[in-house]
Amino acid sequence: MKAVIEEDTLIQQVNDYCEYSLDQWHVPGAAIAIVHKGEVVFQKGYGTQRYGENIAVTTDTLFPIASITKSFAVLGLALLVDQGKLHWNDRVIDYLPDFKLKDPWVTREFQITDLFCHRSGFYPGALEQMAQWGYDRKDIQKGFSFLDSINSFRSTYAYINVPYLWIEDLIEVITGQKWGDFIRENILNPLEMKKTDIIGKIDKSRLITGHILDEETRTQVKPVSFSIFPEVFLAAGGLVSSVNDLSRWLLLQLGDLSLISKENMEFLHSSKTPVEPFLGYGGGWRIFDDKPCRVLSHGGLISGIKHRFLFIPQCDTGIVVLTNLTHSEASMGISDYFADRVMGLPLKDYSFELLEKEPFVPMARPKKSGRKIDIGSFEGTYQNNVLGSVTITNGSESDLEMILGPKNAKARLNHNNEQTFLISFIREAGASVGESHWGTATFSSDQLTLKGYEDFENETFVLNRD
Repeated sequence: MKAVIEEDTLIQQVNDYCEYSLDQWHVPGAAIAIVHKGEVVFQKGYGTQRYGENIAVTTDTLFPIASITKSFAVLGLALLVDQGKLHWNDRVIDYLPDFKLKDPWVTREFQITDLFCHRSGFYPGALEQMAQWGYDRKDIQKGFSFLDSINSFRSTYAYINVPYLWIEDLIEVITGQKWGDFIRENILNPLEMKKTDIIGKIDKSRLITGHILDEETRTQVKPVSFSIFPEVFLAAGGLVSSVNDLSRWLLLQLGDLSLISKENMEFLHSSKTPVEPFLGYGGGWRIFDDKPCRVLSHGGLISGIKHRFLFIPQCDTGIVVLTNLTHSEASMGISDYFADRVMGLPLKDYSFELLEKEPFVPMARPKKSGRKIDIGSFEGTYQNNVLGSVTITNGSESDLEMILGPKNAKARLNHNNEQTFLISFIREAGASVGESHWGTATFSSDQLTLKGYEDFENETFVLNRD
């Protein structure tokens, strides 16, 4: 199938729609690139790198690209498959003898492909919050080995970043190189992606500023620091790039086989895990089969940014949209608008459905219950295999204070009812949830149960008092 709209017309329409969409979503800055028939046909920066300032976004502006990184990580494995150094169905434990999950059978049967296609059986987002609390990658891997699954292995899709940590280990064991060095030498340099690198190698002052919307008005934009997640989960989300460089990544996906065999590119572009009807997950890509042509895409989201990378092999075209605002559907809407234009589908309202909904109302900070409770009876140190030691002390700004992790992340605990307290992580430990309430702490006999809710509703940690 060929694109049904002339190239110049399509570009003008996308540009016009982009300007409109970014304005409607209050996005401070964005950058877009389009490739078609083996060429970069459009690149442009929009708006400013920081709200209220005049530094323009350009095609070379650096964004953390978050989960778009996953496609680089998996292609790195594909290079080793092409070289005969591993096979997709090899067992992880044969390369990493220390690899361990709670179920011995799953540990033995876990294959290379299982590391990246989100079918491990654990709950979505498992243990990712530990990065925000100061735990490093080894702490998280160790904790993962004690985690209970909620579904049978390979039976259900659940998006999880932690298994990508073992991709980094695998690359290092096989090649002797750190993951970032391997990606730079074998992917970034050959593709002349000169500005792309892992986040730890980039002077953060060179990065675009991330933004969020004020939770009450949903229209007022304010800057926000990027979370630590990309620095911990490198292979899952640790690259920094520009649309100029990502244009080359689009060209590779659309047929440039200078790095990878056709067989392995087809492997990466095929579904491994069903997500829902007409949607599957492959080698770092979501694969949609509900339109006239197969569409492959992936988003990128951390606090401060939201992106979309999309391509349509049958039409030999693709688009990347990078934005510096979390609370926005602009990147999704612009890329879907582009895809439907290319395939000649009826146009719809792509971007603004969420604006019709009621504004998000944050939960009010808890009030003192008025009931006298023996705070001292809850103080002490609690332990489990995932979080290690958690200390509960009398709080200066709340009923109790909780300290956990190697960097002493802190949370306020305010009494709710009976022996249950509401948890509010503070400062860096609460950055990803805006210091809002993470969940509850319930004391029972000599145990402490931490239970997340909303975005962390699957997180439950039971700790025993020392």
